[in-house]
Amino acid sequence: MIKHLLVVFFLLYGLAVLAGGDNYTAGARATALGDASVTLSDVFATTTNQAGLGFLENYTGGIYTDRKFLNASINNFNAAVALPFGNKIGTFGLSTNYFGYKLYNETKIGLAYARKLGSKFSLGMQFDYLRMFIAENGQRNFFTFELGMQYRPWKVLTFGAHIYNPIPYKVEKVYGERLPTIMKFGLGYEPSPKVLIAAEYQQDIHYKPQFKGGVEYRPIKYFTLRGGVQTTPFSASFGFGGNVAGAKLDVAASYHPVLGFTPQLSFIYEHQKKKKQPPQ
Repeated sequence: MIKHLLVVFFLLYGLAVLAGGDNYTAGARATALGDASVTLSDVFATTTNQAGLGFLENYTGGIYTDRKFLNASINNFNAAVALPFGNKIGTFGLSTNYFGYKLYNETKIGLAYARKLGSKFSLGMQFDYLRMFIAENGQRNFFTFELGMQYRPWKVLTFGAHIYNPIPYKVEKVYGERLPTIMKFGLGYEPSPKVLIAAEYQQDIHYKPQFKGGVEYRPIKYFTLRGGVQTTPFSASFGFGGNVAGAKLDVAASYHPVLGFTPQLSFIYEHQKKKKQPPQ
């Protein structure tokens, strides 16, 4: 009961300062890495950094869910698809996200596009439709957009940058409510084919900056271990994943010292292109 009241308090506090519309990231892999995800490239780049879609080569779909602080009434669901059409056309992505419960909830639908410029650089953007429902005030609808880039000067190193809602505007004139503007910068380093080290700096213009970091280790081909932390507020995360024939299942959990655990689960399926057989 106390935990439920704390969660509702944090939600209402956020509503009092802003109009909601946070950019909720998806993918248990990302959350296990402390949400240091601006350099990742998978279907959930539709929520972390759309430029990551530009490095995809196969049609991919994914679903994700988490339960905030094990509270049955506050859930987060995401579904996404990515459709690459080669370097000349680029990659299109579509995602939808639901967060909240019956008295307060947010829905986000994003249409993304990314394209590689050469072999090392990718740009991405996404147009978002946001719907917020508050039981006492009814429904509100907003539109915004996101921009991102990734640069891979070497195979083992990736730089990433992303901005959500770059043109802040008031969505409620009386109380001055506005959508958040969030900027992220990060890097991913792979000292070996089995290890990834990710670090990220995030700045919401209305709050103190966050620092995020995580490590991924793959002891065998089909299994991966992950761990991460982030600051402001502090939380720790961990998880693991399996990958077989284009199917990826990732499990993670993050821990907040006051509110407790949030479990996460995601599944990705990547359609593997058939290799061309050499002529007989």
